[in-house]
Amino acid sequence: MGQEITGRPRGSRPDRPLRRRGDEMTKHTPVSAGTPARDPASPPSSPDRETSTGVSTQAGSGFDRHGITHLSPSSLNLWINAPALWVAEKIFGRRGAQSAAMARGVAVEDAVVAVVAKGQTAEAAINAATRRFDGRFFMADERTTKERDVIAPMVEQALKVVAPLGAPEFPEEGQNKVELICNCGSFKIPFIGYLDLFYPQHGRVIDIKSTLRMPSRMTPGHQLQRAIYARAMGNSSVEFLYVSPSKSALLADGDVASILARVKWQTSRLEAFLAALDRDQMRAIVPVGDSSFYWSGNEAVLTEEFGAPTP
Repeated sequence: MGQEITGRPRGSRPDRPLRRRGDEMTKHTPVSAGTPARDPASPPSSPDRETSTGVSTQAGSGFDRHGITHLSPSSLNLWINAPALWVAEKIFGRRGAQSAAMARGVAVEDAVVAVVAKGQTAEAAINAATRRFDGRFFMADERTTKERDVIAPMVEQALKVVAPLGAPEFPEEGQNKVELICNCGSFKIPFIGYLDLFYPQHGRVIDIKSTLRMPSRMTPGHQLQRAIYARAMGNSSVEFLYVSPSKSALLADGDVASILARVKWQTSRLEAFLAALDRDQMRAIVPVGDSSFYWSGNEAVLTEEFGAPTP
C-alpha cells in the first residue's frame, strides 16, 4: 500500500509506534496520544497542508477539494460497495440511521468491554447494553426484537474466548486509536481506526464481530479492515472474533501486503473521482445500487438525493 507506509498506535503504549518501508520495519520517534505528528518522511518544506489529524495531505488533491482529511476502513468499504451512499454521507452529510443489526453489534462490544476492562459482571454489563439498545428504537418490531434477543448469548460466547486473556489495555478515555498513512505519490491520506481489544502483554489485537451466521472465512471488507490494523500495529497479531448466539471463531484471513496494494488502488480511484467532479456532478452520475444492504434504513436518501422513484 503506497510507496511508503507509516503506522502509529495512538492512545496505547508510547514505545510501540512503528514505521514500515516495504518489508523493512523500523522504529520512529514515539508519539503520545493526542499529539499531532507529521509523517517523518515529509520534508519540512513540504507544500502539504496540515489536517486535523496532524497528517499532511497534498494540497490540490481530490480529498483536499472536498474537505476530506482522513479515511477509515469502513469508509473505504462503503465507497467500494455503495459509492452513492458514500457520496450521500461524506459529501452531502446524510448520516444514515443505525440498523438493528448495527445496534446489536455495538451492544455486544460494549458489554464485553465492560466485563473484561471495567470489571462489571456479565449480567450487569448485558443488562446495561440491552437498555442502551432499547433506547435507540422508538418502538420494537420483529427485527429489533430478534436482534435484542441474541445480545446476551453473543456476549457469553465472546467472554469464553477473551476473559481468560486478562484485562486489555485502554487509554484513559475512549479506545486505542491507530493511524496508517497511505502514500499514493501525488497525495497522502491517513486511515484511522479504533481497536476493540488490545492485549500488549500477549501481542494481540482482537476485533469483535457479532453475526447471526458464523463465517468460515472473513469477508473481503473485514480482510481490508484487518490488513490496515495489522500494518498499523506492526508486531501485534490482529484477529477477528466472530460470535453467534451459539458459536465463536477467531479468524485472520488474507495476505496483508496484497490487500494493502488494493487499498492503495481503491484510494487512488476515489481521489480521482473527487478531483474530477463537483457535488452536483457526483449526485448526477455516481452509480446507485439500491439492493445493497448498506441502504437498509437509508431508503429515503435514494429519493431525496438521487431521485429514485418511490417504491
